[in-house]
Amino acid sequence: MNEAEAVLTTQDLAIGYARGRQPALVVSEEIDVALHAGELACLIGPNGAGKSTLMRTFAGMQPALGGDVWLAGEAVADLSPRDLARRMSVVLTERLQTGPLSAYGLAALGRHPYTDWTGRLTERDEAVVRWALEAVGAAPLAARLVDELSDGERQKVLIARALAQEPLVMLLDEPTAFLDLPNRVEVMRVLRQLTRETGRAVLLSTH
Repeated sequence: MNEAEAVLTTQDLAIGYARGRQPALVVSEEIDVALHAGELACLIGPNGAGKSTLMRTFAGMQPALGGDVWLAGEAVADLSPRDLARRMSVVLTERLQTGPLSAYGLAALGRHPYTDWTGRLTERDEAVVRWALEAVGAAPLAARLVDELSDGERQKVLIARALAQEPLVMLLDEPTAFLDLPNRVEVMRVLRQLTRETGRAVLLSTH
C-alpha cells in the first residue's frame, strides 16, 4: 500500500499529560504512524509504556502535547464527536457495567452516531447490527444478557458494537487482557478476519 491509502496518520506526535503550571509529563514523542485500510497492526509494550495513552490520543479522548493525528485526511482534533464516532471506534480495557442489557442491545449502541435524538434504529441500523454480530460469530448470543456472558463472549459483542459503527479505523486497547489462551486466539482470529473481509484498519495493543 502507498502513503495515499493511509487512513490514520500522525506527524511528530507527542503524547502525555498536561499538569497546569508544572511542565507537561511527556510519555513519548516524535511519533510518526501510518495505518492503512485492510491492515491489522499491533502495538506491543509492557504495562506503563504508554500504549493506552497513545490509543486515547489517537481517538481524541485526550489532547496531544504536540504534533497531529489525522483520520482520512482530517485532523482528529477538528472533528465533532459524532463525525469522529462515524469514522473511528474504540474498545477499551475497562469492564462495562451494562445492567439488564442484551448482547444485541450492547452491539446496537454502535449505531448511536447515526440515530436521531430518539435513538430509534432504522431497518438499516438493525441490519448493520445483525451483520456485525454475525461477522464476529456472536449472533447466537444476541438474546442473552451481557452480564451472563463469559469474558470471551462479551469481548466479541464489544467488537461487534465497534464494528456496527462502520468505522474506517477500529482501536482496541488490550482486547485480550481478561481472556484465557483459547479465547485470546479466537479474538485475534476474529480481528484478522474482519480486516481481510471488511477492509477496515485495526490497531490493537497488547503486552
